[in-house]
Amino acid sequence: MARIIVVEDDTHISRVVCLWLKRNGHEVLTAADGRTALAEIREHRPDLLLADVNLPVMGGLELLQAVRDEGLMDAPAIVLTSRCDQSEIAARASSLGAVVHPKPFSPLHLMEAIEQALHARRRPELQEAAACDLLGAPRNG
Repeated sequence: MARIIVVEDDTHISRVVCLWLKRNGHEVLTAADGRTALAEIREHRPDLLLADVNLPVMGGLELLQAVRDEGLMDAPAIVLTSRCDQSEIAARASSLGAVVHPKPFSPLHLMEAIEQALHARRRPELQEAAACDLLGAPRNG
């Protein structure tokens, strides 16, 4: 079981993701904007951050940057986006230790990405492989 924070301002998406996470045995924290999420992260130190890119008050990438700058968590992060400039977002997310998962998404595929990120965290030697698999990038070596 992992503690996962879901940061999503669309209540329907948030409900669906939280339901799937809970069904898979995870503890779930939620926030509808980046500033609220940052406070939750400071207090609860989740194992994974799942955040929409477009959020009110503070966007998902800005939230992740603040989390990394403050050293609040070195846990994996997945950012969700439906924007057209996904390659630009993916590059910035990668530099922050996150992967991009496009919207719309199937809950099953999102759960697979989450489990893969959590598994890689438990086994550090798998982190690069997991990031490459999620981004579709070639592996080194």
